[in-house]
Amino acid sequence: MKYRSLILIASCVKVLAWVVVAIGVLSSIRLGIIATTLPTSISFLLGGLLVTAICTLMLLATSKFIHLFVDIQKDLSEIAGAIKREPKD
Repeated sequence: MKYRSLILIASCVKVLAWVVVAIGVLSSIRLGIIATTLPTSISFLLGGLLVTAICTLMLLATSKFIHLFVDIQKDLSEIAGAIKREPKD
């Protein structure tokens, strides 16, 4: 495979996204428990979960885009090879 390092990076980004989910959810719950008043507790919990979701989606989208670009390059190489093999009239 031509772009093994990009596939490895995409996989690492995907793993990082799931680590962000775990740490973000635990941190949000912890901040929600530590907060002194109920509105503060709810806002910390919901805000933390929202930020965690946004960061996770961005990381997962980055991973998918890397895979997409590698797949596009592979398909274009196959098309170029097929065009070169076609007999000329």
